[in-house]
Amino acid sequence: MRIPKEMLWILALFFIQQLPAVAAWGVDLPLLFVVLVGLRTDLPKAGGWGFLMGLLQDLLSSGWIGPNTIAKTLTGILASLSKRHIYRERVLTQTFLVFLATLFHQIFIWVLLKWDGTAPPAGDALGILVRSLMATTLAGVVVCFFVVRFRKRRFDPATA
Repeated sequence: MRIPKEMLWILALFFIQQLPAVAAWGVDLPLLFVVLVGLRTDLPKAGGWGFLMGLLQDLLSSGWIGPNTIAKTLTGILASLSKRHIYRERVLTQTFLVFLATLFHQIFIWVLLKWDGTAPPAGDALGILVRSLMATTLAGVVVCFFVVRFRKRRFDPATA
């Protein structure tokens, strides 16, 4: 029985996500995975991966099932749509899209929690937003650098 490489990536992401240093800084590695997959696949696959990653994150968290599932599904769909209009295989473009996706994701979850009545106060939410935005974008720079470098080397015959 062969395990798909995407499943191994998911297991590794959630293992790394639970490490104290990563969790304390607010890095959202599943979101980063959803954005990068969304930039390279079509709409149904991007939405499916977003749904799966959000559902797993909701199941592993202590909150109710729904916020991460909805937010990551929409983020995957938006990443796939942005591929059609503004995407280029550059580190800066991918990092900018990771920044926008993280901002959208955090604000969307806060709005859902506000609607539910369980949202933290605005000051705490702003601190969480800034910390997650900076850490996920910084992690995105590193990951995007290696992804772009690998893809150029792999798909460009001049550098092979």
